[in-house]
Amino acid sequence: MSGTDGFLTIKEEQQAELEVMKELHSFCVKHGLRYVLGYGTLLGAVRHKGFIPWDNDMDILMPREDVDKLVELNKTEPIGRNIRLFHYTTDENYHYPIIRACNTKTVVKPTYLREQIDDMGVWVDVFPIDGYIKSKLFFQKPLRKFYLKMMNATMYVPDSESGFKASLRRSIIKLFPNKNHRYERKLSSLCARSRYDSADTVCVLCEEEPPFEKQIMAREDVENPELVPFEDAEFFIPRNADKYLTMQYGDYMQLPPEEDRMTHSICSVYR
Repeated sequence: MSGTDGFLTIKEEQQAELEVMKELHSFCVKHGLRYVLGYGTLLGAVRHKGFIPWDNDMDILMPREDVDKLVELNKTEPIGRNIRLFHYTTDENYHYPIIRACNTKTVVKPTYLREQIDDMGVWVDVFPIDGYIKSKLFFQKPLRKFYLKMMNATMYVPDSESGFKASLRRSIIKLFPNKNHRYERKLSSLCARSRYDSADTVCVLCEEEPPFEKQIMAREDVENPELVPFEDAEFFIPRNADKYLTMQYGDYMQLPPEEDRMTHSICSVYR
């Protein structure tokens, strides 16, 4: 049963995401695509053996080469019966540098998006992993930051949009529109130069958070993952997960104060 406001409850959103993740896991195993759980989803797997109770978001990390393979394979072989894959190369109104695998039995209309995306459902985010190569990152950083800021300016509606900042944002959108996904393409191309298979350490380059120093992983720990329980299923996590969770969250087995237990506002309903 949905919440009293008509939107899905956190439990319902988690169940919809879990349905997607089960299919995605099976598809990856079938086609030899590498992935590991990441961010809060990895934390949930280790601390809760499933979702963080107040978290309605699910993230996985995948080498960029395998991300590209996933997009291509999905063109001829659906991941699952009720799953739609969104990517900027295949969907005109989708403006993210990552994949979003959505449960088509649900519909999501996030209030923070400037342009709503038709048929988007509750999702699992697939972040591409690239090589963490300091010599390349030094020269990439200014461009990478510019592309991210331009994407965000054209994609998101700020909490408060008025005065000079609002005028500046409108001018940026008008002068530098994101035609044909130019910023997603440029950012992805830039990040891809730091090849995953050529690096000893890897991380997600196409996002601003968390900072690099808190998310770097040894490539061999992604290549040799562990299969662990997650709710009523099993998914892959990086070897030495304790090391990465400590870098990101400190004493991660300690529950945060209630005021810091954040839930994403995605405004989801059943179709």
